Amino acid sequence: MASSKALLLLAAAAVAAACLVGAADAKFGRLGRLVITGVVPCNTGSLIDIASSPAFPNADVELRCAGRVVAGATTNTNGTFSMELDMTNALAAFIGGCTLVVDTPLVKCNADLTDVGSLVSYLQGPLTRLLGGIFHLFPAGFSFHVRRA
Repeated sequence: MASSKALLLLAAAAVAAACLVGAADAKFGRLGRLVITGVVPCNTGSLIDIASSPAFPNADVELRCAGRVVAGATTNTNGTFSMELDMTNALAAFIGGCTLVVDTPLVKCNADLTDVGSLVSYLQGPLTRLLGGIFHLFPAGFSFHVRRA
């Protein structure tokens, strides 16, 4: 499992490097964009099923790479979010092993969910597809991580 994760990170880094070289956006002086979109569920458990879970409106979603927040967004009333990074920062995101983290307490979307913790998801997406200088990723599946005191 560790070798497949390392292989995935290496592949992502290679694709990101190729994107940096080949997707220059002269109009804005940027090398392209990384766009992350998804839906945050209001539930606990491991690999929460989005289809059977209610959405989490007004939740703060952070993209954390190597322990550092590099981007953020807030979900809308349907629990969806979208965030964008300049590709010059995205290479560090790929190499740093990024995760999406929602620290907003679940009690804000369901009064019965009083556990304290975070929803966390790794990223996934088509590693070989870059359209118009835009590279799309999305959550691989959120899991609830209980915060230990």
